[in-house]
Amino acid sequence: MFQLSYALSKYSSINSAKNNLSVLIENRIAKDLSRLPLPDPSKSSAGNLLAIENYISNLNQQIENLPLEPKLLAIQSDKFNFESTRKLIKKSFQTPNKTITFVYSVKKPSLWDYFSVAALLAAFGFYLLVEYRYKLKSQKQNVTIEQDNEERARLVIDLEKKLLINSRTHATVPLANKPLCFFTALIEYCVLHPDVLLNQNKDLPDELVSLSNKYFYRLTELGHTIRKRPNFSNSLEKTLSEIRAALDEILMDDLQLKEMFFPPKAHGEGSRSKLHHYGLKEIDTELVEVIGK
Repeated sequence: MFQLSYALSKYSSINSAKNNLSVLIENRIAKDLSRLPLPDPSKSSAGNLLAIENYISNLNQQIENLPLEPKLLAIQSDKFNFESTRKLIKKSFQTPNKTITFVYSVKKPSLWDYFSVAALLAAFGFYLLVEYRYKLKSQKQNVTIEQDNEERARLVIDLEKKLLINSRTHATVPLANKPLCFFTALIEYCVLHPDVLLNQNKDLPDELVSLSNKYFYRLTELGHTIRKRPNFSNSLEKTLSEIRAALDEILMDDLQLKEMFFPPKAHGEGSRSKLHHYGLKEIDTELVEVIGK
């Protein structure tokens, strides 16, 4: 923006200098016109060519240091030497008796006359620096986002499609109505009651059953089932096994999610004793999402 403003100002200044030069040369010639032996076709006078050349040479010495380095080339004549590197300007003015024409040249402004080389280089260097830093920052942000995505991979329960999804790997597995509803309810129940013990030898808590029924009715509203509501207290081990198998398939080596959402299995002698329970501990609600809830 600064460079554009400077260029427009410079352009206006150069045009103004050209106009001033024309006025200056015109006034100088007009003042000296009475003693200039110019050619006059009406009087069949060829004038004094040598005197005119001397006059032009003397005038050029006086104006050579002016802006644009002007150089008077001819007065009332079309014969002059012209340098292609300079710009030719032809002007005329009227006297009471005749029209006087003069030709002069000026230095052609280059691109660098309109722009500051140092400022352009500085601006270009600044642009490259900003561009480099932006790309570097963008790359770091992308790496950070990827790392965050890896660290914060989410388990997605999609009730609309009846799927379990690993949002990091995009692995999916379908799940039947009963285990899907029970697993969703189990997560919500364990979030609300983080210290609860859920033993397979005991009846399901009423609240857990209520939550399971709620999600079954939600599946019905989504148009997935018109069958009779299942008894979530029956075949609990089979339901948990189906949930574990589905989680094994989509979580694989994702130990963080697996440890958080995998209903613990009973192991060894007395596995169905009071010491064992299938509840989920320390659930991070930011790592689970339920679609269609």
